[in-house]
Amino acid sequence: MSDESGQWKRADLRERAEAKAAELAAEGVELHPVAASGRNLARNFWGREWMKSLGACEVYGMRLAPGRTYLRYGCVLDMKMSPGRIDALVMGEHLYEASAEAATPDEESLERLRAQCAGHIGSWIDLLKGNLSPELLRILCDPESGLFPRPEEWRFSCSCPDWADLCKHAAAALYAFGVMLDDQPELLFTLRGIDASVLIPDAPEPASGREDALDRDAGSLSDMFGIRLD
Repeated sequence: MSDESGQWKRADLRERAEAKAAELAAEGVELHPVAASGRNLARNFWGREWMKSLGACEVYGMRLAPGRTYLRYGCVLDMKMSPGRIDALVMGEHLYEASAEAATPDEESLERLRAQCAGHIGSWIDLLKGNLSPELLRILCDPESGLFPRPEEWRFSCSCPDWADLCKHAAAALYAFGVMLDDQPELLFTLRGIDASVLIPDAPEPASGREDALDRDAGSLSDMFGIRLD
């Protein structure tokens, strides 16, 4: 019996994942695991909205629920991000390499978002924390024209034998990415290949006395977008 055929108990998933992680660590492999705890996988705005957006991917079949289980039981052993792409090592019956690629929005879509957001986003920090008007949030999270990839914009691959376009291991990677957005919301823009200046073309310099609040986010923003917040 195997967990791939649904016969392994959930506790076995964690045990197998921990054993494989220890084995890889002993071999000197540097891992960046993603874990989730609690009933809700995400706590903050962009993470929660990402989780909601994944419901549209159920057109690929019933793979989302097993993906959530894999994430909850520590099976996402490694995650890597690059523009337009998520790569993960997910432990199942074996260790599988799963990837998800998201197409970059076309110029027409970006221009429409730019026009709708013009003058309504006060700062990078407001955008990343979701401190925006309800109307603007609806625009950015719209399933057809917002920031999240539509189902047809995804391309999935995995080394597992599942024939489905979206397998449970790739689904686990998608949910793991949502967990990452909780602490690094700028990764959403990296995934979509969007420079956030598209939405905030004339971002103001931070006011005097706000350095402490901005310093918490400055490093990740500078790395991702090449912008200065000091």
